[in-house]
Amino acid sequence: MAAGEQRRTEIVAAAQQAIARQGFEGLRVRDVAALVGINIATLHYHFPTKEALVTGVVQGIVGALDGVLPSGPERDPATVLAEHLTHILTRFEADRDEFVVLNELYARAGRDPELHVTLLANDVAWADWLRAVFEAGRAREQFRADLDPDAAAALVIGFLKSLLVQLDMTPQRSRAAADEILRAVKA
Repeated sequence: MAAGEQRRTEIVAAAQQAIARQGFEGLRVRDVAALVGINIATLHYHFPTKEALVTGVVQGIVGALDGVLPSGPERDPATVLAEHLTHILTRFEADRDEFVVLNELYARAGRDPELHVTLLANDVAWADWLRAVFEAGRAREQFRADLDPDAAAALVIGFLKSLLVQLDMTPQRSRAAADEILRAVKA
């Protein structure tokens, strides 16, 4: 990794840590620079605005969550969906702070048009990807013939976004719920 890319990664990690601990409202660019051990001018060289820094945080988290192998005509849609659910739940168990930060940013997006646009673009891409998985599974007769791919995508996204909101959600319950989603869509 190049030095500039490494520095950007460090800055994004520090900003993510700050949001997880103090919320979006507590995010101070100067504090992020101090956490990384750089001056504010160096931070602004990599991220000219606070909005650019927040976009970097969103892209970093989404990039980590998108770590499932891409689907394609050769991939089994039911397996792709199961791997996707498992991947997100494993990330949730390993690094809840990613989800704390995303929830914080989604809450803020209702009042912040730029953040809304950034998060909406990610949501649309996620829904499009899931919809294609459901359509392929229906075409291969792995998923129910009457399955509505758009509604199924909304169901999966809603479940995964709700992990922190359900305060009694244990790893066992979240995995059981994911298994139930898989059973519900299968033919």
